[in-house]
Amino acid sequence: MPLFFIPITAFIVWLLALLPNFSFFKLDFILSDQLIGAYIFISYLILAFSWALSGPITAAALSFLFSMICLYLFLLSKEPAFLLQLIFYAASYLIAVIYLLKVQKKNNNKQILQEKLTEDIRWTRGENEKKKMLQAALEKKIDRFMDLRKFSEELKGIKDIETAARKIVKEIHGFLGRADECALYLINENQQQLFLVASQMSDRGILKEKQGSIFDQWVMKKAQGLLIDDASNDFRFPPEKSSTARPVRSVCATPMMSGNKVLGVLRVSADEPKAFSTEDMRLLDIFSSLGSISLKNLLLYAKMEEMAVHDGLTGLYLNRYFRQVYAEERRKADHGRSPFALIMMDIDHFKSCNDDYGHAAGDIVLKNIAKIIASCLGPADFAARYGGEEFIAFLSNKNEKQAMTVAESIRAKIEAHLFIFRRIRVCVTASFGVVSYPEALGTEEELLKIADQKLYHAKLNGRNRVCGNL
Repeated sequence: MPLFFIPITAFIVWLLALLPNFSFFKLDFILSDQLIGAYIFISYLILAFSWALSGPITAAALSFLFSMICLYLFLLSKEPAFLLQLIFYAASYLIAVIYLLKVQKKNNNKQILQEKLTEDIRWTRGENEKKKMLQAALEKKIDRFMDLRKFSEELKGIKDIETAARKIVKEIHGFLGRADECALYLINENQQQLFLVASQMSDRGILKEKQGSIFDQWVMKKAQGLLIDDASNDFRFPPEKSSTARPVRSVCATPMMSGNKVLGVLRVSADEPKAFSTEDMRLLDIFSSLGSISLKNLLLYAKMEEMAVHDGLTGLYLNRYFRQVYAEERRKADHGRSPFALIMMDIDHFKSCNDDYGHAAGDIVLKNIAKIIASCLGPADFAARYGGEEFIAFLSNKNEKQAMTVAESIRAKIEAHLFIFRRIRVCVTASFGVVSYPEALGTEEELLKIADQKLYHAKLNGRNRVCGNL
């Protein structure tokens, strides 16, 4: 039983003991002074017990009830003692109320403090979560930075363009796991068209857009990045024009720049919409920057290497490089006893062409004749500009008869080719000297001298002819 029942029960008993002393019909109160004192004393005891056992709330309630009873008794009996008791009970009631207010205020302050502490704890937990997330993000960025640094170092050690491109594509596909395909295109400077260098697809398929999709063309022309959440809803790329070999929805692409010049395009795409974010775009830009530096250096190296072995005007091998390859092929022929032939050729009256029509016309003649020579050679054959207007060709696995046929084909095509300089039709011819091994024996230089002698005989015999041992 709760403790506050005890003083309340005592009050009820006290009230029941007091009620018989009322004369309700006469509105009078019949009680001796001794009994009044006893009743008042008992009320004090009840209040004291209520404070001790039940607290201020019960004490305040009982003080209020005692006050009302004393007020009623005072009005009936006009006894000053009841008025004094009324003041006492009222004071007890006020004390209880004031105490309750203080307790309530204290409890309110305590609750406010508790709520503030709870809020502080929540805020601290939130800050800790943010710090953990920030720490995790920083750790991820550090790991990514270390991976990029490692990638950059590995890229520096690669010496050819295709290997570097495959490395770039593989790394990007690994970093952006949501990508279904990744492709790297470079620009053909002569045709200003994209051509595929490397690609990787999640389903191990083969990329069919060898010259780039509509997205790659857009990036190349605009020289700026492209991020598409859903290509089917992008007005810049109508579905009928952006149809690809697979249903591309998300696209993230960036140009590979060297200064203000576009070297190529780096693109990742996915079949699902909203696969890439701006963070992925920034990462792709970093790969593009690193890759551009490496590919630019490799392209310059390849160009310098090509310039070291190819004639800048005709595109054929230089004499120096021809001799290196010729020496290697001669050693192979000696080892396998396989035949080969040399065709030395010289343009007839080339000096007159230069004098009459200018050096620009002479350059045109050299370029076109070089193209004719290259068109008549097989995949294992090669030709070089021997010097000035002289050319030489190496024919693998061909005897002298076959070499004479090739030389005659070149001669006929040159003779049939029509040049127009200053609105004048000009025909150009050439003379040829042919030697074959092992029909003719000798060192590398001796075979070259024999071919030169045959060329000299062709000149003496009227030019525009092929001269050999047959």
